[in-house]
Amino acid sequence: MTTTTPPTPADGDVDPNQFEWQLTRAHVDYVLHYTHWIPMGRGFTQQMLAKYYPGWTLGRLIRLFDAAGIRIEPDDLDGAPGAPHGGRCHWQVVAFYFTDETHFHVVWDRTREFDVKYTAHDLDDDTRRPGGVGPSRGKNIRATFAPRPVDLSGKTFFD
Repeated sequence: MTTTTPPTPADGDVDPNQFEWQLTRAHVDYVLHYTHWIPMGRGFTQQMLAKYYPGWTLGRLIRLFDAAGIRIEPDDLDGAPGAPHGGRCHWQVVAFYFTDETHFHVVWDRTREFDVKYTAHDLDDDTRRPGGVGPSRGKNIRATFAPRPVDLSGKTFFD
């Protein structure tokens, strides 16, 4: 498996309250679950982002996950389940704190062995999503039909 783990901007003990968003591995997998073209095309991804991550786009979150080194791309899953377009969260992530693309911290557990658990479905009710505090100014967006948001040549997908 080829995953890179860039250093996080802050090392040592970090106060999670200095960040707007506090996610677990399951929360990251939950976002990645919405990268499939069906929820994107039917407006469910946009609705989820408006409800749980107001002000964020899917592409911006994916770029943040990649910058933090916490997303395993679909081609690198080594047989582990994950979102077919988004992949899954690295199995050694305990928590991911962030405010924006330049202010984030990853809590790793380097003792965790590789596992194939895809945790997107571990958040079984609305009280457990998205985890952390974050702004609550988002408006509710109804699911609407949209053209398929994927370029079949593979060039455009998330934004």
